[in-house]
Amino acid sequence: MSGTDSEPFDAIHQVDRPIIDAHVHLLPDRVLKAIRKWFHQEVSWTLPTVTKADVFEYLTTLDGAVCFPYAHKPGVARSMNRTVADVVVGIDHVVGLATVHARDDNPVDIVQEGLDAGLAGVKLHCPVQEFPPSDSRLDPVYELAVEHDLPVIVHASSHPFYRDSDLVGPEATKRVLERFPGLRLCIPHLGLFETDAFLDLADRYDRVAFDTAVAVGEQVHELIGTRDEEYPIERIRRYTDRVMFGTDYPTYPDSVVYGDLIDATAAAFPQARDRVFYRNAIDFYGVDVDFGE
Repeated sequence: MSGTDSEPFDAIHQVDRPIIDAHVHLLPDRVLKAIRKWFHQEVSWTLPTVTKADVFEYLTTLDGAVCFPYAHKPGVARSMNRTVADVVVGIDHVVGLATVHARDDNPVDIVQEGLDAGLAGVKLHCPVQEFPPSDSRLDPVYELAVEHDLPVIVHASSHPFYRDSDLVGPEATKRVLERFPGLRLCIPHLGLFETDAFLDLADRYDRVAFDTAVAVGEQVHELIGTRDEEYPIERIRRYTDRVMFGTDYPTYPDSVVYGDLIDATAAAFPQARDRVFYRNAIDFYGVDVDFGE
């Protein structure tokens, strides 16, 4: 592993509090390679050269983690879910989620197979998968999630490259919550760049939560072009019982220093570090962690 890739491990060992990373991508090596190529060609980001084995080592280094794939096209979700289940089943402190594509045949069956294999929720990435969260073909998946109280994480905001996309934004998410008000839903990346509107949804639906993946810190905001009005940190701090630390590992540029992500999150939530760094993820995702408390 390169020096860049080892930096997260060094940073974790230097932290004096438990850490649960609630946003980790666990993908086959061929997909990780394709993602690195896309980021380099399309947005000039150089991602660290990380393999699935490196992600596994990262997961086992943490006190707890939530990991998932995302099906970039129909027909690949089953194999991706098997990859995650094969890695995380038997690791008590790691929760794995299933993915599915709206254009898959019988999406709910694919999710149920993932649950039967030991996965514990659902991950959707709307701008990559090219459907809105309100796509009616996903309704049986949401119904299953509500019935079994499963966590669902949906990339539903325009962060970081999707300001012009009509597939994301709070309105489509609002339609989902109106149909499924009991849904346990995480909006990653603090809902940037529509945070205020997603917080309005959190006001109405008390099971809406957020993670901090590539959404906190001056370096990150400069990198993704966050405008001042798009990061209402004082308002965000009023929801610290629903914000979880996340990193997007390993799909952030190697110019981002992992230790700085930890420091920026601690600075953003100085009165709620325990909640943000681990307790909220235990509550929301059911991460099974023994801190000896």
